[in-house]
Amino acid sequence: MNSTQRFESSLGLNVHFHSLYLDGVYVTRSAFESPVFLPADPLTSAEVERVHGDAIARIRRVLKRFSLDPIALGMPLRKGDDRPWEYADAGADEQPLLDFGDARENAFFPALKAASVKSLVPFGAGAGQPLKRLIDPDLGLAFQSSGWGSQYVPPPLVVNADGFSLRALIRKGQRAQLEKLCRYVTRPAISLERFDVRPDGMVSWLLRKAWRDGTKGFVMTPHEFMARLAALAPHPREHQLTYQGVLAPASSLRDLVAPRPVVRKEPKEVDVADEDAAKSAGEPSKDQRYIRWADLLKRVFSEDVLKRPRCRGRRHMISVITDPETARKVLEGVKSGEFGSAKSPMAARALPRGR
Repeated sequence: MNSTQRFESSLGLNVHFHSLYLDGVYVTRSAFESPVFLPADPLTSAEVERVHGDAIARIRRVLKRFSLDPIALGMPLRKGDDRPWEYADAGADEQPLLDFGDARENAFFPALKAASVKSLVPFGAGAGQPLKRLIDPDLGLAFQSSGWGSQYVPPPLVVNADGFSLRALIRKGQRAQLEKLCRYVTRPAISLERFDVRPDGMVSWLLRKAWRDGTKGFVMTPHEFMARLAALAPHPREHQLTYQGVLAPASSLRDLVAPRPVVRKEPKEVDVADEDAAKSAGEPSKDQRYIRWADLLKRVFSEDVLKRPRCRGRRHMISVITDPETARKVLEGVKSGEFGSAKSPMAARALPRGR
């Protein structure tokens, strides 16, 4: 399983990947037998270091394929690496970037993402200036005096070097640690416990852990905060969670390997009148996996878009219009009042008799 995270603790754009792999393989002798899991031998620190080095080498080859300078991207120079001549006199801001489609339409989004990476003000009078920080000087002095991090020794089966970290600590049977790791790699970017609106209208965002210089958080305007969130939005049709091997969607063994959720239906006494009223009101059942857009709006924004305040009835979906020309005619008719006037056949049938 590969999880793509686009954020860091400071709510800045930092695209990185978390990968979870099975410590073994599934084998089948025939198409009629269930697959059997064969666990692999325990890993050693030397094997973890070898995988770590191979991953760095492959990533460097991909960067060079797209004419990206690993040194300008912050990756340290290794033995045998020569600085490309075309980047010898170029700054970090002049490096070519991967074009994901947004740069062709508008130059605003690339600039927004660049400001998010460097924790700069994206626009306005202070564009290009660093964001305001919440700094505790005493905490910074405590970090410097203690020498924290200078003598860090990673535990076994953990490699942290050259900007990449690889951990192989969780083994078979450690369900609690595995669940904690899965929750960590799939967590959202926003935590309400670290978000606060100050009395002056500014937005403060606290870091998960203080930095070595004593920085505990950032202070920004609401527009700067929204711009920081907009930079974290992934590109359209770009999956943030993918599966490989037997867990891939197209794998023939997925249904035999992946456990299905157990749905327990508890019998209960339900009044027939209440059940019919709930169905007429359009409330989804508990066993319904697909949630309609109207129910999502009601759940998130507490706005019932199907409610008709005048007649106290419910709106019902008649059809879905996907043809642009037909949709344009309908919208023009609604705007001109043709569908709501007395000349309309539907409006004429709705008028009471004698009026």
